[in-house]
Amino acid sequence: MPHRYFWLILISFGGLCAGLRAETPPLLTKAIVQWAAGREDLAFTQQTRFFTDDGRVKAERVERYDPSLPDSVRWRLIEVDGRPATIEQREKWEARKNGKPRKKVVKSPAEYLDLDHATLMDETSQSARFEIDLRQDQAHLLAVEKIAVVITVDKEFGCIAHISATLRQPIRVLLGLARITDLDIDVSVEPANEDSAQQSGEVQSGSTARVAMSKLGYPMEYNWSDFRRVTSFGGAK
Repeated sequence: MPHRYFWLILISFGGLCAGLRAETPPLLTKAIVQWAAGREDLAFTQQTRFFTDDGRVKAERVERYDPSLPDSVRWRLIEVDGRPATIEQREKWEARKNGKPRKKVVKSPAEYLDLDHATLMDETSQSARFEIDLRQDQAHLLAVEKIAVVITVDKEFGCIAHISATLRQPIRVLLGLARITDLDIDVSVEPANEDSAQQSGEVQSGSTARVAMSKLGYPMEYNWSDFRRVTSFGGAK
């Protein structure tokens, strides 16, 4: 599933505190622990577009995913080719999509990030930016060295303020059957509210993520928006 690449980079920040090591910069450690103290999953809207060889949109879907809902309704079809989905389209698509097992994380997300070797890129009185590589030993099918992940930490609140990721070079995946050609993750986070029980910030409106890829020679694009941190239904991880 194409959205796995998105989860690998973005949702991996959901449970980082379990894998923190002493070498991690203290400011980054505090920010990651604060993020992990909040709700561990994300709801989002996903736009899927398929293109012709000359770049025209051939087909398009808009879907909403909310892991706080039961399995049978966690995916909802909103639009098909720019029009509201019909009852027939929704019933057929949602039955197939929600009939698949819910994806579960079997490893701590921290195992994907090389926190030991996080690099301080630049720093001001308000913030600090760290570049963090994905760990080579956890990337069996993905050339992680071609992905650049940057976390900005707000010094005043001690929290993650921004997460970004880009692609340095195209990546072949699915045993070479598909090729990721572009990646752009741009997620801003609201400062934590110290007076609230919710100690980690919510994702700001306007945050987006995008993956462009080619599968068996057919170009397609996935866009994510309208993020909301939630607790998985039934405590699923």
